[in-house]
Amino acid sequence: MQYLGVIAFILCVVHYIYQAVILPSYRQSARDRLFVLRDNLRAQYINVQHTENKTTLRAFKEVDDVINRSLNRLHLLTFSNFVRAMLDAKHNNVEYEESLRRFHALLDNSHDKTPGLIVKDVNNVLRDVFMVNTIMMSLYLLPFVIVVKLVGVIYDKVKRRTNEMLEFCMVAKPSAINSSLFTDKSRIAM
Repeated sequence: MQYLGVIAFILCVVHYIYQAVILPSYRQSARDRLFVLRDNLRAQYINVQHTENKTTLRAFKEVDDVINRSLNRLHLLTFSNFVRAMLDAKHNNVEYEESLRRFHALLDNSHDKTPGLIVKDVNNVLRDVFMVNTIMMSLYLLPFVIVVKLVGVIYDKVKRRTNEMLEFCMVAKPSAINSSLFTDKSRIAM
């Protein structure tokens, strides 16, 4: 029982270090990378802002909005929010697919490919933040996964042994098996 207390204390310390030191510093690093991407996008926008192509200008504006929204929502990139968003997208699949299709069409129709390249880099940053945000949940779920896997292995072994015993009982002659098993009525009732 004392080991359980030690393990709980170690988990608390690791959780505190992760939540108070590692996550904020990693999110700030990701935020800095997003700022650099946004600065690159805006620098390129200055070069193309006098173009007559409105699609290109809209693509720059949309990607700038995506980066600004991402800057403020890095802490929301968790597994539970991901599942919630996927369920919402499943219920509103038509709207979600249409919005995504329009966004990609806007990027594809832009004469300048910078917004599309920046979106790929933003997605890489957001994916990394998502992985770091969910790493502790994975560690917390690891004991449960191990227990479920262990129960599954034990169940498979018991099932295999039971099937082997049943096959032996069906194939073997009654004289080969202790005949008292078949004659003792108290054991048959079990």
